[in-house]
Amino acid sequence: MRLLVVYRGMPWPISEGYHLRILHIFRRLAQRHEIHLLALNHEDEQRAKLASVESQGIFQSITMRDVPARNMLGRLRTNLGIDPVGAFHAEYPGFRQTLCQEVRAMKAKLQLDAAYVFDPWADLWFCDAALEIPTLLDVCDCRTMFYERRLERGDLGFRERLRTKQLLHRFRRYETFTLERYPISTVVSPLDRDCLQRLKPNCRVEIIPNGVDLEMFQPVEGVDEVPGNLILFGNMDFLPNYDAAIHFAKDILPIVRKTHPQASFTVVGTNPAPEVQALAEIPGVEVTGRVEDLKPWIQRAAMLVAPMRFGAGIKNKVLEAMAVEKPVVTNSTGVEAMHAEVSQLLRLADDPQDFAKAVCELLDDDAQRNQLGEHGREVMARLHSWDKAAGDYEQLFEELAASV
Repeated sequence: MRLLVVYRGMPWPISEGYHLRILHIFRRLAQRHEIHLLALNHEDEQRAKLASVESQGIFQSITMRDVPARNMLGRLRTNLGIDPVGAFHAEYPGFRQTLCQEVRAMKAKLQLDAAYVFDPWADLWFCDAALEIPTLLDVCDCRTMFYERRLERGDLGFRERLRTKQLLHRFRRYETFTLERYPISTVVSPLDRDCLQRLKPNCRVEIIPNGVDLEMFQPVEGVDEVPGNLILFGNMDFLPNYDAAIHFAKDILPIVRKTHPQASFTVVGTNPAPEVQALAEIPGVEVTGRVEDLKPWIQRAAMLVAPMRFGAGIKNKVLEAMAVEKPVVTNSTGVEAMHAEVSQLLRLADDPQDFAKAVCELLDDDAQRNQLGEHGREVMARLHSWDKAAGDYEQLFEELAASV
């Protein structure tokens, strides 16, 4: 098959969750099919990533198209919540029609069989072009559920709550609109599927969980565990991640250090928000920012701590830590999208006191930590393989290609 991948920007670096999904899946499909990338560049710096993406050897061709500057009247309509889908297209007047013409020409030139689109903005821009070529919509994480859960938080200020309500209204309309226009959608968990099917009961949504690269994420030789070290990693300008880092450092770590004064907390990830950087002033807390190689930082830790208070989808950090044979302490939000066999290996607690107790119990039990780590890697190999994810997508693309 000849497949077109449509994405907002360039899928790089691989360390970011959404980029990781695209690169791993299509690297495997490129072994059997011809893959082309249409990158809709919304920032000037996206072009600087071209060489890195080309070096991956995944895409037969890469076409970059710049997204036009926003129309301010359209932006005002969006901010006022007036017809979110119509307002979105008014922000970029004519762009989806131009994109449709371009895809029509690409289809004829490249003899494309099917397309894959990922990213809420790309989904909306591409909706007319999807009439030209059978297209699969990868929602991945349901944004509607993300903002619903955000509103469940009781500590939001008035302005933040108002802003979250606006975003929830907007993404309910966005996701309903795209579900009506793409024949097949995919998500990473049953929870995301259920939320989308509440929006559009008759839509078809398939579950394809994220995988983990077992060759990349494995125990690192020559790196010793730092006694009592606890790690949280991820993009630290992503709200669920930096909220978890702040929550652990301020509300949980002090409880842990009452009985384990040697305990330390390392926050690893790109673009730490100012509130995250300020955590380094707390005794026992280290904030690294971006690191060249994440694996040694995971290896030196006794466990991953992930008190995720809201969010959606599968937490890649949990899969990656387990692949490096590290136990994980998280909460119900961090586990509900996981396979039952994975969930059984996680230590769960929602209350700060209970979370700290679970951490301390693992710190005191080397044998249990090692057992959880070894079993975790074995389960990752069976249940979270990128090869299986790619195979599942391959079947869906074959179905789409045959539907024409």
